[in-house]
Amino acid sequence: MSKKRLFYKSIIWQLIGLTWISLLSYLWFGDWIRSLSFSMVVLIVSIFIYVLYEMAWERFTNYK
Repeated sequence: MSKKRLFYKSIIWQLIGLTWISLLSYLWFGDWIRSLSFSMVVLIVSIFIYVLYEMAWERFTNYK
């Protein structure tokens, strides 16, 4: 999988996650501004963690 495709795949996955995180954090915080702020921080961190995970997975599963 190319790094460009991997990046786009992670963006789409995180948008799906953003929806659920926003809804659940709204139930927790009771405020849309706090909920969306929290969700954006989680989104940004999650994208980079996912990319690192995929790169590590590729490296270790293709090990010869």
